[in-house]
Amino acid sequence: MNINDLLRRRCAWLRDDGPDSDVAISSRVRLARNLSGFPFVSRATNDDLRNVVAACSRVAEKSFSADETDFIDFVDISGDDARFLQERLVVSREFVEAGERPRALLLEKRENFCAMVNEEDHLRLQATASGFALRDLWKKVDKLDDAFEAELDYAFDEKLGYLTACPSNVGTGIRASVMLHLPALIETNEIEKVLRGLQKMNLAVRGIYGEWSRVLGEFFQISNQATLGTSEEEIIEQLSEVIPCVINYERQARQTMLEKDRDGAMDRCYRAFALLKSARAITMEEAMTHLSSVRLGVRLRLIDSVPISALDELTAAIQTSHLRRLTGTKPGADVDEEVLRAEYARKKLADYN
Repeated sequence: MNINDLLRRRCAWLRDDGPDSDVAISSRVRLARNLSGFPFVSRATNDDLRNVVAACSRVAEKSFSADETDFIDFVDISGDDARFLQERLVVSREFVEAGERPRALLLEKRENFCAMVNEEDHLRLQATASGFALRDLWKKVDKLDDAFEAELDYAFDEKLGYLTACPSNVGTGIRASVMLHLPALIETNEIEKVLRGLQKMNLAVRGIYGEWSRVLGEFFQISNQATLGTSEEEIIEQLSEVIPCVINYERQARQTMLEKDRDGAMDRCYRAFALLKSARAITMEEAMTHLSSVRLGVRLRLIDSVPISALDELTAAIQTSHLRRLTGTKPGADVDEEVLRAEYARKKLADYN
């Protein structure tokens, strides 16, 4: 697989073609599974882990078309390739930073689903889509799970359910999440109330790159926390009831912004747009913040010259590994990344007024 082939298409989580995508940027459903007869990853020997990779490779070869998927030995790929896939939310930070640990990745070429082999658990199966699409994703990842379970013996306990490395995943092993863009709730000082309400319902709130990551671009990932004692369907249904409420709160807050201070809203959005079109150096955090304001301006129909697709592409492009590839900069080259990022943003937005 040529990793650079992925540059020709937008990330699966940034396609803007799913339900409620004005607020719900993307959805993801992930399952944690371990193979019976092998120690957990943290206790396994390299020989154990190589055997897990070999077993999963046989499943991939038997159950998935080589025209539609790739099975990648992750130890052999470069650090920059690994970080590129992390930026596309295909793999986790832990998977990238696992060093010489034997591990592999089954990746659907359109990035709609993947399986990480020997991350924290032997298998992390996940499906991703634009917009608010948890129910459809659960059906997709359930089929993916069935394909592996038909060939492999999972570690399973009749009382506890699926056994996992982290106690919070024991049971169903499911983590369902939706990434929401919530700039108006922040602007109207309603965000803390919403986040407190989510935490009372035992839902986790994380940043753009998942666990331990900070919030960038006013993107929030909302997901379930516990999986024990609740079925997969119940977890999906809980989130499917809660997330629309948050989406509606954000839409109401956007309307409040327009009604109370339309000029202020326009000022925020156009200042951000102007800065992105003129800055000579910009950090990742600054760029994400300004892109968030421009995205809000487009959604509020205050800015009508920029398509959301252009903002999606730029959101991915300003990340370090994407930026270097798109500008032809070699990994490790001595360049000022902030200058490079600003120059790229200026060029991409030059045709929009």
